[in-house]
Amino acid sequence: MYGDRCTMAWINGLKSFLDAAEAHKSSKGFMCCPCRVCQNKKEYSKRSTLHAHIYEKGFMDNYTLWTKHGEPGVVMQDGEEDDDHNIADWAHLYEAGAFEDEPMDDAEEMDEAGENAAEDQPPDELGQVLVDSQRDCETLKESKKFEKMLEDHKKLLYPDCKQGLKKLGTTLEMLQWKAANGVTDKGFEELLGIVKNMLPEGNELPSTTYEAKKVVCPLGLEVQKIHACPNDCILYRGEEYEKLDACPVCDAKRYKIRQNDPGEVDREPVKKKVPAKVMWYFPVIPRLKRFFRNKSNAKLMRWHKEEHKQDQML
Repeated sequence: MYGDRCTMAWINGLKSFLDAAEAHKSSKGFMCCPCRVCQNKKEYSKRSTLHAHIYEKGFMDNYTLWTKHGEPGVVMQDGEEDDDHNIADWAHLYEAGAFEDEPMDDAEEMDEAGENAAEDQPPDELGQVLVDSQRDCETLKESKKFEKMLEDHKKLLYPDCKQGLKKLGTTLEMLQWKAANGVTDKGFEELLGIVKNMLPEGNELPSTTYEAKKVVCPLGLEVQKIHACPNDCILYRGEEYEKLDACPVCDAKRYKIRQNDPGEVDREPVKKKVPAKVMWYFPVIPRLKRFFRNKSNAKLMRWHKEEHKQDQML
C-alpha cells in the first residue's frame, strides 16, 4: 500500500484492502478512511469514497496492521519460531549471558595475554586491529574473547584449504552479505546449513546464526528490548504503557496471535508470548565507555575540548 500507485501490485493491494474494509463495516455500515488526510478519523459508507481518497491522497503512514478494518494483531505463521527472526545484526543476544565483564585483577594474566598477542603478530589489517583491541582490554574476560577471535582469524575454514579462507573472515563476509540483503536470521541459518554440507568434512563454518554472530561479535554491548506497536504508535514502556496488552491508539495487539493457541493454565500462557514488534536500544553511556577504552579513540573524542581552535570560526 506504500508503493507506486500506478502499478498493478498497488491496485490489487487497494482492492484487497477495500474488500477487508467492506467485510468489517461498523454496525451502522460505516468504514474508517485511512488516507493521509482522514487517517481513520472519518468514516464513510461507500467503498467508492475510500477508493477515491486513498488513490488521490495515498495511504496514511505506518498503518501496516489494519486494526480499524478487521485485523486484531500480527498472526504467527506455521513453523515460525518463538524468537524474533529480524533482529538487527548489530544487536546480538546480549541476554545470553556471555557479555558480562569481570574486573582484571590479575595483572600477570593480563601481561601474559599481551605478550602472547605480540609474539604472533598477524600480517593483515583485521588481525592487527584485534591485537590492538586486546591490548586495550580492561578485563581478563574481554581479553580472552579477543584471543579467541584471533584464533578463529588464523584457523582455516577447512583442512588444507588452498584458497586460504579463514573461519573468522568467511563468517564476517557472510554476515555482511546477510545485512546488506536484509536476510532474516531463519533464512540465513538455512543457507549456513546448505553451505556447511557442501564444504569438506571437518569444516569450521558455524551451523547457526547465533554461532556466527558469536564468532564475529563475542563482546557485545548492553542492549534493551522494548516492545512496540506494529503500527509504530507507542512503545510499551513507562507506567502508562508498560503493562498494556494492546495499543491504546490503534487497538493492535501487543503479542502475535497463535493460529492454534493452547491458551493458559493457572493464568499462565502454555507457550511463550511473542511480541508483534521489538525495538532494540543501545544505552548511550556504555557505548561512550567503549570509545574511551581505546587510547586513539579517546583522544579523538576529546579533540573538540582539548585541541579545537577557539577562533570564533567553524
